[in-house]
Amino acid sequence: MGINARKSADQLSVRRARLLADRTLTGRAFCRAHTDLVERWLAELVADETGVCLVAVGGLGRLELCPHSDVDLVLLHGGRKDVGEVAERLWYPIWDSGLSLDHSVRTVKQAVAVADDDLKAALGLLDARPIAGDVALAEDLVERVRRQWQQRARRRLPELLASTEERHRKAGEVAFLLEPDLKEGRGGLRDVQVRRAAALAVPLFSADDPTLGGPHEVLLAARVELHRRAGRPSERLLLQEQDAVADTLGYGDADTARISSSSRPSTSAV
Repeated sequence: MGINARKSADQLSVRRARLLADRTLTGRAFCRAHTDLVERWLAELVADETGVCLVAVGGLGRLELCPHSDVDLVLLHGGRKDVGEVAERLWYPIWDSGLSLDHSVRTVKQAVAVADDDLKAALGLLDARPIAGDVALAEDLVERVRRQWQQRARRRLPELLASTEERHRKAGEVAFLLEPDLKEGRGGLRDVQVRRAAALAVPLFSADDPTLGGPHEVLLAARVELHRRAGRPSERLLLQEQDAVADTLGYGDADTARISSSSRPSTSAV
């Protein structure tokens, strides 16, 4: 990595630290600002590379980049022989910036094949968005992955249900545990993603339930504050953190937050 890339990575670290210190930004507003900051920087790294497209997937694709979320990226290419070198020019500055990177390098055909074989990869790719480069590659990927998801609905939906039930069994209920897992628990953020995926598989089913907006926002805001306080990608809202997180979100304390949230519908997809 050259000196310019290293300097750029250091500059991103400083900007992210300022964003984390801005307590006026909470919940979705923070996630959007964080996503925008990281994506503008990533676009500068891609610069004028041809025959490739850097694609955001997962949480980054959904514009839900919390303070210590993984940055999930796919480098799509149309057959460039030197794509490995291009990838190195991208991945090393990202690692140096302190971001946690989950990455892959694929052609569109390879990415579609992986999605057909791997449920987790398919779910991530359903939220794919182009960041920079040859946008036509990303558009082709999104169209093919979503069409495949719909065509495989008879197989995929039972897989999705089984995976969701197993996750719920391990993580428990967000609404009733003293120390809930905000991401993986039943009624947590992962279930919002599952609901959207089910809606894409069965067009007659709508994910746009207005009653879910409030709970989703609360969970996302709590996750942002939990990451801030922990300084790492912590997902379980431990007792010692609950009053501080609740106070930041305007509830006063954790008991008040529980009473308020008890009247809201669950985000559970199952």
